[in-house]
Amino acid sequence: MRRLVAIAGILILALLWVRPLLAAEVRPQRLVITHVTIIDTRTGQLLKDRNVVIVADRIVAVEPATSARLQRGDVLVNGRGKYLIPGLWDCHVHLSWTTESALPLLIALGITDVRDVGGKLTELEDWRARIANGSLVGPRIMRVGPILNGKSFNAYQFVPGSAEATRGAVRLLTFLGMDEIKVHRRMPRDWYYAAIDEAKKLRIDIVGHIPIEVTPEEASNAGQYMIEHTETLFEGTFAANLTDVQVPGAIRAWLATDKPDHLFSVFAKNGTWVDPTVAGYLEVADMIDPAVPPNPRYRYVAASQRKQFLEQQRQHPMSPEEVHAWREHMNLLVDVTARMHQRHVRLVAGTDAAGPRLVGFSLHRELEVLVQAGLSNLEALEAATLNPAIAFHREKDLGTIEPGKLADLVLLDANPLERIDNSQHINSVIAAGRLFSRGDLNGLMARAERLAKTH
Repeated sequence: MRRLVAIAGILILALLWVRPLLAAEVRPQRLVITHVTIIDTRTGQLLKDRNVVIVADRIVAVEPATSARLQRGDVLVNGRGKYLIPGLWDCHVHLSWTTESALPLLIALGITDVRDVGGKLTELEDWRARIANGSLVGPRIMRVGPILNGKSFNAYQFVPGSAEATRGAVRLLTFLGMDEIKVHRRMPRDWYYAAIDEAKKLRIDIVGHIPIEVTPEEASNAGQYMIEHTETLFEGTFAANLTDVQVPGAIRAWLATDKPDHLFSVFAKNGTWVDPTVAGYLEVADMIDPAVPPNPRYRYVAASQRKQFLEQQRQHPMSPEEVHAWREHMNLLVDVTARMHQRHVRLVAGTDAAGPRLVGFSLHRELEVLVQAGLSNLEALEAATLNPAIAFHREKDLGTIEPGKLADLVLLDANPLERIDNSQHINSVIAAGRLFSRGDLNGLMARAERLAKTH
């Protein structure tokens, strides 16, 4: 018996001695960005010479580099002379149209979160699961869809059939875990109000186009949470009796009245968000204009989508007058967005990336367009970082660089508050705590180009 007690004592002492070693062995490895300047997206303040400590997928410390203590085994990223911003959002994409080739490209361009507003749910769920387990590189994906409409124009639109059935569709999509409910322009008026009412009961946000039977002011007053595209203001009741060539003149005349200020004051009062997506429309103006040479970046667009677009252009060419009217119309949307900003309408940055249009690059172009519309560089940056976190109820996890937030970060070689196009000078990206160096990002872009050739 004494012998057994002695052996037990020795075992206990051994365990007490080994236990700290075991704890040290399983301690998560720290990723530390050292001596970096952090851009505070709430204030625009530059927080200089900071260390940002990341464990797993979370920021655990932000501290002055002079007083910070590094640990053995830390993975270090030299941030000296560089600027750290939260990961960027593209708030309006259609990934099933862009195909899987878009996923690595988005990360390579600093876009760590996207909001998919109409795609194939099974495909999106597969990508989300693979991204979460690390077997696929891509951004975090919000799901908004399938799109509810009065007539289906593509595989990602669903026609409920009646106002009561629309209520059922809203309930089902909420039950399935959609982040928001999207409506489109051909939804009948009574279906639309049924969707709004049911969504309020379920506390889920209604977003999307403004139906052609509803005015923008009515949509805001009804409680539509976010309006997608500045263009949707002119799709329905506004342009009902106008040809495409006449629309630019009508928008110009409208801008010369007090109607825009009244409408946008209503938006601001009601807290209606707007996702302008103007860069995507300006891109289309270049795509349909034979005088504009093809952008070499289209090598990153899925070959199937490029082929389909070229075939459509061949079958339905636009006249020079129509091309000119389209470009004029799209340029006017910048002026309309400027008026929204002047009336303090809340904006987020999105692109409507789908089909043959560029993905990723277009988000950086949207930031430039927002600055063209009168936003400061900080306000444009907020539209792709802090504002989406607020709008999509993710401010607890995203939008700023603070302890406890998810480690979605972009390390830049230049200050975007001095020039907004400095958002494109990407040194490294951290997505869900995973570090991608410049070399890694180049590899992701090469992978995206290869995938685009086969998709």
